[in-house]
Amino acid sequence: MEKNIECSDGRGLTSGTYTNINRTITKDMWLREAFPEWGTFLNREIEKLEVSKGQVSMWWCGGSSWVLKTDEGGIFFIDMFSGGSGYTELSTCGVCRQSGADSSNWLRLNPQVIDPWEFKRLDGCFITHVHQDHCDIYSVKAALQTTNAKFYGPKVVTKRLQEFEVPDERITLAEVGKTIEIPGAKVHIMPCFDDTAIRTGGAAGLLDYDDACVCFLFETSGGNILFMGDTWYNDGYSYFSQFFDIDVAIFDMGYNHPGATDKMTPYDCVRLGKALNAKVLIPDHYDNLAAMAWDPSVIVNQFERIATEMTPEIKTVIMQCGGRFDYPKDQDIKHYRYKPGAVGVDINRVDTYKKMKAKFDANK
Repeated sequence: MEKNIECSDGRGLTSGTYTNINRTITKDMWLREAFPEWGTFLNREIEKLEVSKGQVSMWWCGGSSWVLKTDEGGIFFIDMFSGGSGYTELSTCGVCRQSGADSSNWLRLNPQVIDPWEFKRLDGCFITHVHQDHCDIYSVKAALQTTNAKFYGPKVVTKRLQEFEVPDERITLAEVGKTIEIPGAKVHIMPCFDDTAIRTGGAAGLLDYDDACVCFLFETSGGNILFMGDTWYNDGYSYFSQFFDIDVAIFDMGYNHPGATDKMTPYDCVRLGKALNAKVLIPDHYDNLAAMAWDPSVIVNQFERIATEMTPEIKTVIMQCGGRFDYPKDQDIKHYRYKPGAVGVDINRVDTYKKMKAKFDANK
């Protein structure tokens, strides 16, 4: 079968392969051809995009997973999750310990929009805390084996990375107050107040915040982008703006069942944005796990309404899975919409127009 790496299916399969060609299919072929659902569309867009000077580009991969690219070509994972559904038990799960449940099911909802094995360049993997949808063995192993990426995380994360057989020379401890130089940015390690993360693990008591979780502030030529993992609201965030301007804050939002607080509510998110004195707020994580999911339109509408009422001076942006956000260019888009020509789709409207015009001219 002739293959074209630029064809629109994202895997090099010719047009109509899925529906028009009768061929033997095995389970292995199904898994390889159907997953990840987007093939390498996004990989190619990230690789090919030349970020303009004074801009920074980010792709939302669903949940709290992001890819960031700087105007010097640096490419970075933030909390990249490439795994499937799973469950956790009371002995180690922070949410179970909060609720008293013996176990909790975590059913994945969002598609896998990148192929973590197909990056030709990946400079770093930043991990806010040890939860498996942030410190993900599949993303880590792929980056470890196929790229020269470095790995960054707090103390609990570095221990997990060692268990994943990441060499010590590729692991950097993300200590609060430390600054890390990367291609096109400085990353400032900031405190994180994730009250679930400090309850997660083998310890019977509470972990120290700085050991369990951190926020990453990417200082780029385009602006300062703050990734906050699964934080809860905390008054301590009001101090951030005393040290840095926060251009874009990216944080978790979701529905909490009684006795199982895990995500911030829309009200918490807006209050957080005010405390940070951020210019733009982008919520995430409300889309990908059934245990904390809500009708996206309902929770988004609540968030936007509360933000409009309480903090009209702060902009909000609602992303779509796989969408790209360029800052500061896209700060006023409010809602991301998929675009013709995006993520590998090639719609040749020019040729179509010429053919139609020729027909009309011929019939005059």
